[in-house]
Amino acid sequence: MSAGGRTEGGVLAIRLRALGDVVLVTPALRALHAGHPDRPIEVVTEPRYAPLVEGLPGVTRVWRAGRTNGETLALARTLRARRFAVAVDFFGNPRSAFLTSASGAPVRAGYDLRGRRNAYTVRVAREQAPAPGRREYAAAVHVRLAVAAGGRADGVEARVPVAPAAADEAARLLAEAGVREPARTIGLVAAGTWGTKTLPPAHTARGARRLLAAGHPVVLLAGPGEEGVTATLAALVPGLAMLPPCDVAALVAVIARLRAVIGTDSGPRHVAAALGIPTFAWFGPTHPDTWNPPGPAHGFWWTPLPCRGCDRTACPHWNCLPGLHPDAAADQVLAHLERHA
Repeated sequence: MSAGGRTEGGVLAIRLRALGDVVLVTPALRALHAGHPDRPIEVVTEPRYAPLVEGLPGVTRVWRAGRTNGETLALARTLRARRFAVAVDFFGNPRSAFLTSASGAPVRAGYDLRGRRNAYTVRVAREQAPAPGRREYAAAVHVRLAVAAGGRADGVEARVPVAPAAADEAARLLAEAGVREPARTIGLVAAGTWGTKTLPPAHTARGARRLLAAGHPVVLLAGPGEEGVTATLAALVPGLAMLPPCDVAALVAVIARLRAVIGTDSGPRHVAAALGIPTFAWFGPTHPDTWNPPGPAHGFWWTPLPCRGCDRTACPHWNCLPGLHPDAAADQVLAHLERHA
């Protein structure tokens, strides 16, 4: 540290959002710490996601990035004063590229994307196919960038901390939801950030009723903007517990107490995997190579349609996920739970 309290030669890592994506950058933060063991790691993310990286090994400070131009400019000035030796942009949008460039770090690493590449002195390809027809796991992409910035790979398994202060809040939320035995309870994620990633609510409802009938308590894990799906499931699934709205720290603490998490390709599922909780998901427009956590504890079903993995957020003939019969989904989940949960 200098006399003015500034970090001399630290490492700046930027990943602004979202839930699952911030979780999947944690192996890259670990790689940066392994490759720069004597340098502090400071992370920039949006405020709600800060609990996912606070307390990780090597992370000494988390900067909360606002979305307004004024907040971005103020943060850029603050970061430049830190005199980082290395800055790594794991996001690659215009705001994160600007913050990376404005940091003034002599080594600035990011993805080789049109309109952003000039912000970086070290560039790597965003996509790299490991074999024909296959895709790279999202966390491995970030680790590859971290290694290009001087990091040392230390696996691709995500890990997130459980904030001790969130334990009481998690207990309160589960009690309010009527969950009496969290260790037996399955967390259900019924909606996704894309409509195309979401099973029809009627399918989800029937699958949830099957799980309840088999003796598995189920709690719905729903986020902002998912009120419509939540209301439908509340009406169609008697006995389904509903987790009240909560922040990310409390959600992590809740998931840490559950038996498993099932549902859409989603952030809560990546949180569960990072906590060592078994998961099962259904895939249609997204590719399990990219988004399914490694290891047998994380099962999935993927549509057999030839257009699968299209990455379309809207589709005029959407029939990939509706093609998964709810009884077939429940059978696969029950078999997976018997093996891994």
